[in-house]
Amino acid sequence: MERAFDFNQNIPQQSKILDTPVQLQNQHLIIQNDLANQVIGEERQTYAAMMPEERKILLTKASNKAFKAKFKPIMLFVKQKNIKGDKSISLQEFFADHPDLSQENQVLKYSFDEKEGILEIHIL
Repeated sequence: MERAFDFNQNIPQQSKILDTPVQLQNQHLIIQNDLANQVIGEERQTYAAMMPEERKILLTKASNKAFKAKFKPIMLFVKQKNIKGDKSISLQEFFADHPDLSQENQVLKYSFDEKEGILEIHIL
């Protein structure tokens, strides 16, 4: 027996990606090309450490051995989001471990320490 489905009712409405350097979009971190090149470069993985008390995530290149020793981070995959070269990183693992963090699509405050090569992202 066949079932008929109306897929139009089950498709979540897509929200437009904003023109901001760092944002949260569908549990993915979106970083604009210029900033992504400074933070990650051409690497396909990045180290990420969650600082739950401060409600922030730290990101750096996978080649940053000092970061690995200091923060005991996890490694996340980096994907190219679009032809402009913006990068996308899934944060679903962090949200599963920290359900109190806001998962709403939002523009995120950030700072980049060029000397250490660490991007600090604040999540509300």
